[in-house]
Amino acid sequence: MRQADGVIAGNYFLRGQAAYWAKEARIHVIPTCVDPAKYPFARHERSGQGVELVWIGSSSTLQGLETIRPVLEEVGRSWPGLRLKLICDRFIELADLPINCCPWSEASEAAEIAAADIGVSWLPDDLWSRGKCGLKILQYMAAGLPVVANPVGVQAEMVVHGETGFLARSALEWSTAVGRLAHDPALRARLGKAGRVKLEKEFSVRHGAARWIEVLNSLRPGMARAG
Repeated sequence: MRQADGVIAGNYFLRGQAAYWAKEARIHVIPTCVDPAKYPFARHERSGQGVELVWIGSSSTLQGLETIRPVLEEVGRSWPGLRLKLICDRFIELADLPINCCPWSEASEAAEIAAADIGVSWLPDDLWSRGKCGLKILQYMAAGLPVVANPVGVQAEMVVHGETGFLARSALEWSTAVGRLAHDPALRARLGKAGRVKLEKEFSVRHGAARWIEVLNSLRPGMARAG
C-alpha cells in the first residue's frame, strides 16, 4: 500500500486501517456492489403463518447465527408459524424455529432470497466483522426484502432503521422487529422497496463501475509519469 498509486477500500473502517500504510488522499472507498437486475422482487403476500426469514452465507459465517441461537429460538417461540431459510453449504437446527435447508448455488441464490419475506443478519462486534462489506444485506435489499440486523460495521449504515428495515440488539428488539414485519405485508413491501431504491443509488454495479472509472482516470497522470 505504501507503493500503490491508489488503494481501494470496501468501507470506511477499512479505509481507516489502510491509512496506517498509505496517505489518505490515495485511499478510495468503493463499496461492494450487486446487480439488481439479477434479483426478482419479493411478493410480500404472506402474513403470520408461513412467513419466512432468510439468511445467506457460508459455513465460515454461519457461526454468527449459532452465536445468537437463543435469540432466534425466542423469535420462533414468540411468533409460531415462522421458519428460517438457510442458503448455505452447512445447516443448523433450532428449537421452535423450523429450518428450510437450501444448498447455495449461484444460479438459484437470487430467486431463493426473493422467495422469502425478511432478510436477517447478525455480526459479532469484532475487528474482523467491522471490516466486512455487507454483501448479504445488499442481496436482501436487491430482492426487495426488509432487513433485520444488529448495528455492527456497515450494517448500521446500510440498514436505515424504520425505513429499509430494523436494527436490533437484544432478543426483545429482534422479536419485536420480526413480529411486526411478519404480520404486516404492506410494511415489508414499503421497506423492501425503499431498500431496493437505496441499493440502486448507492450499491449497484452501475454505481460501483462509475466509481472505479473515476478513480482509475484520476490515476492516469501518475501512471503516465511512472511509464
